[in-house]
Amino acid sequence: MTPMHPIKQAQPSTKSSFWIIAIFSLLFGLWTNAATAQTQVRATVDRNQLSLDETLTLSLTADSISFSADPEVQALEQDFRILNQQESSRSSFINGKVSSLRQWDYTLSPKRKGNLSIPSIQMGKYRTRPITVTVSDAPQRQNTGSEQVYLESDVTPRSAYVQSELAYTVKIFTSVNFLEASLEPLEVSGATVEAAGEERYQTTINGRYYQVIERRYRLYPQHSGELEIPALTLQARVESYRQSMLDPGRLVVKRSSAHRVRVMPPASDFDGAVWLPAKALSISDSWSQSLDSIEVGDSVTRSIKIEADGLLGSQLPALPSSELANAKLYPDQASISNPEEGDWTGQRTESVAIIPTKPGSYELPEIRIAWWNTESNQQEYAVLPPRKFTVTAPVSQQPANPPPSSQQADTKTKAETIASTLLPNWQWAIIAVLALGNLLFASLWLRAARSTPAAETAAVNGTANLDEKATFKALRQACKRDGNTNELRQKLLDWGSAALEENVSLTGLAGAFPNLDTYCRALDASLYSQDEMDLDRNALLHEVSKCRKTLPKTATKKVDSGLRPLYPND
Repeated sequence: MTPMHPIKQAQPSTKSSFWIIAIFSLLFGLWTNAATAQTQVRATVDRNQLSLDETLTLSLTADSISFSADPEVQALEQDFRILNQQESSRSSFINGKVSSLRQWDYTLSPKRKGNLSIPSIQMGKYRTRPITVTVSDAPQRQNTGSEQVYLESDVTPRSAYVQSELAYTVKIFTSVNFLEASLEPLEVSGATVEAAGEERYQTTINGRYYQVIERRYRLYPQHSGELEIPALTLQARVESYRQSMLDPGRLVVKRSSAHRVRVMPPASDFDGAVWLPAKALSISDSWSQSLDSIEVGDSVTRSIKIEADGLLGSQLPALPSSELANAKLYPDQASISNPEEGDWTGQRTESVAIIPTKPGSYELPEIRIAWWNTESNQQEYAVLPPRKFTVTAPVSQQPANPPPSSQQADTKTKAETIASTLLPNWQWAIIAVLALGNLLFASLWLRAARSTPAAETAAVNGTANLDEKATFKALRQACKRDGNTNELRQKLLDWGSAALEENVSLTGLAGAFPNLDTYCRALDASLYSQDEMDLDRNALLHEVSKCRKTLPKTATKKVDSGLRPLYPND
């Protein structure tokens, strides 16, 4: 019988097991070294010396691809402009060692000349070392048409009074196409800066064609002394010589020249209340209606305009407040207009509504404004002469027959004197009886006239269709609604016209009912205010109700027609 041999289990190869363990050990060791090694950060620049119109590249590097913190570069902006930023990372395996890094590249343009410090940059919990670079003035180049892109700037005048106007211009010349471009905004310490427009045109310099972009500004220095206007930086990408759809273009950085202006304090011999240096200054007024036809209760608006060549509208002074006897004045908010492109005249307009309350002669005083002429360097005055006008009583309040003239009165007196010397006593008795008869007849006629239905009077005055009860009801409904002051004003006028049986203004209504004076004034003022008026409408309605109790009964009857009834006794 053949003996049975035990079956042997296959064992793994000793050689293959060794290599598997070795590879895992190596990878684990590399990972451990990479994880436990301290990260190193550093900062480098591609150049330590440059001029104001040149740029440098700052590279910040962390020697770990797993480094996740971004550099904090805000401190760079004190002395440099950050024009561009790029980020990259890479790894390598050399001689059994793994190396990796993460890098940030910044394109910087210096803001000033001198020894500038690139400060220590915070990168996570690490910091780089500071770097010092030397910046010199940009070389003065006489353009001969060889530069593709360059800037020119100018300011006039080079000496000016404080708060007067300076004209600043910067021109961008380019003979290549811009893929993108940006000019930094003009900021001048100690001066107000206003953009004055942009113009584009073409020119040829030494046979080379240039596109010109001209930007204009107006500067208003606020302090005396030396005003520094900084250079402006243009950052642009232009077409490069490589014809590639993916080519981002070539970065170009150019700077304009800086300027200094001597700013003088206000002239010592100027005696005006407000310092106003300008090339020209004028004052004028306009009226909403002719001054030859103003009646009591009319609302007349006077607008006074101050214009100055070389000043902002906000620099022009407010006019002194004025008072006018026997008139109500309602000033409106001033309108200020600053210079716009092509028109460098600042304007300030003040309007006031004038409502005369009594007939007679009125006079508004002269307005005189002192200003300093920067062209002739002397003080001058803008003068608005006094305005006079006459206010008459409303036509409905004027007497039907004018009073006799003095000549007529004298003639009548003489005739009476002569008659008294010629007529005997018995004729005087007859005259007395006739006079008494005339007085009796006049008394009866007036009594009959007063008893004439209100509709007849209303027809004459144009209020035949106004019913006092109906207008009061409409007024009551308007008082219950908020807002719409104009509607409330009209409803009150309608009621007043119906109650008084004649067309009235708010001034006339206040004269007839003194307890409504406050409300009439407020509603009158609402015409010249842009804001909705907060008026106690319930109180107004209560006062009107009190006024109704003083009206004659005929005023509250319904008026259907302006015609006298055919059968008044029916």
